Amino acid sequence: MNCVVIDSQLFNPNINESGGIVTALKSIMNAGYVIIVHEYEKKVSDQIKKIISGEELNPLENIPAEAKIIFELTTNKLDKPETIYINSAGVYKNIGSAVELIMKQERIVSRKRKTKETLIEVDLNLDGLGKSEIKTGLGFFDHMLEQIARHGNVDLKINVKGDLHVDEHHTIEDTGIAIGEAVLEALGDKSGIKRYGYFLPMDDTIAKFAMDIGGRQYLNFKCKFEREKVGDFPTELTEEFFKGVAQGLKANIFIRAKGKNDHHKIEAIFKAFAKSLNEACRIDYRTKGNVPSTKGII
Repeated sequence: MNCVVIDSQLFNPNINESGGIVTALKSIMNAGYVIIVHEYEKKVSDQIKKIISGEELNPLENIPAEAKIIFELTTNKLDKPETIYINSAGVYKNIGSAVELIMKQERIVSRKRKTKETLIEVDLNLDGLGKSEIKTGLGFFDHMLEQIARHGNVDLKINVKGDLHVDEHHTIEDTGIAIGEAVLEALGDKSGIKRYGYFLPMDDTIAKFAMDIGGRQYLNFKCKFEREKVGDFPTELTEEFFKGVAQGLKANIFIRAKGKNDHHKIEAIFKAFAKSLNEACRIDYRTKGNVPSTKGII
């Protein structure tokens, strides 16, 4: 049984903000969670029952032994890293985040991809803080991958050993595949995600990155580069990187970029990818945890 513990103080009839939690509670209950009142009081419980269409709420001492408490919404700070602390003034602001966390599982993945040409290790947290530690052997490529972490709000650690003595192709394309595979694994069955995800301007450049994480692999890429390389990065391999992402992620990706400066075009594309990824992977609690497809599976 999945349970959510709510502090009874949030339902003080003298606090107007308490009404803001009702819609979120219904979403939680519709997703199959049991609502439990912390600091149980019959008077408060009866009020909540009336608010939530007569649904029964459970006192804390009556939680079944097999119940798994996901986290607590409480006005009292507890020493638990998974706890979200909500007081009366923060109900509107924080309840959406609370529901979002309830609806998703931990989306952290460590993967290793090995071929004759490359060895790639990826550590990914889809719900991170934008931290990155990138080592591919290509300085400009490292800088672009850092954009994915920072602007996609993901934590990304990548270590690549590739056959750079031959050329950069395998290193860049295989890294794209490895990142795509890591994201795909982290998404699990994709329940509750928004699925689709960006126009992004950068100085003289405009980039568009439309993506559907729907299980169909395809890349439509249109961007002309004037230079052969930007730093140590061959510009033509931008497309190859995103071919790899589309392959690993099983995603439909549509990319356009226009501008005068090739550096800006490439960077704008990577930033737009980060924003698109962030949007597509977000949990939409209004879906009640359903897979975003009429087929029921992606």
